Amino acid sequence: MRYLLFVPLILFAALAQVAAAPYFPLLGVTANPLLVLLVCWAMVRGPEETMALIPVAGIFKDLITTDPVGASVLALLPIVPLAAIRERRPTESEFLPTLAVVAAASLSYHLIYMIVLTAVGDGPPWLQSPVRVILPAALFNALITPIFYLPVRWATTLAEMARPSMSVPGLGER
Repeated sequence: MRYLLFVPLILFAALAQVAAAPYFPLLGVTANPLLVLLVCWAMVRGPEETMALIPVAGIFKDLITTDPVGASVLALLPIVPLAAIRERRPTESEFLPTLAVVAAASLSYHLIYMIVLTAVGDGPPWLQSPVRVILPAALFNALITPIFYLPVRWATTLAEMARPSMSVPGLGER
C-alpha cells in the first residue's frame, strides 16, 4: 500500500528528468530529480523500501529514453548501501547526511553510467567528464535536495501520525 502513491511520483520524476530538466541547466548540467527523490526516500523511509523502488524507476526511465535498458537501475543501486551507511552512524540532523548521500550517489551514478555507456560502445570523454559533468551534477543535485527532502519528510511524518496505534487497555502500546 505504501508504494501505491510513491510509484506515480517516481514515474513523474522520471518524466520530469527526461522532459523538463534539460530546459533548466545549471553549471552546464541538468538535475537528476529521480536520483534525488530516491535518495530522500531512502534517507527518510529507509533503504529497504528504496530497494523495491529502484528497479521500477530505472527501467521506466530507460524505456522513455534511448539509454540502454537497465543502465539506470545499475547506476541507481548505490543509493541503497550509501543510505545504509547513514543508518549505522545516526546523527541529530538527517538533512546534512542526505546532502552527502545525494552528492555521493550522484558521483557513483555518473561513473557507473559512463562505464555502461563505454561497454556498449557509446563511451563519453573520460578525461573531460569528471570536471564538466560529474562534479557539477553532484553539486546541482545537492542544491535541489531540499525541494524533494522536505515533502518526503513531511509526508512521512503525516503518515506516521495517521497510523493508528495498537494499544490494549492495561497492556500498553503494541
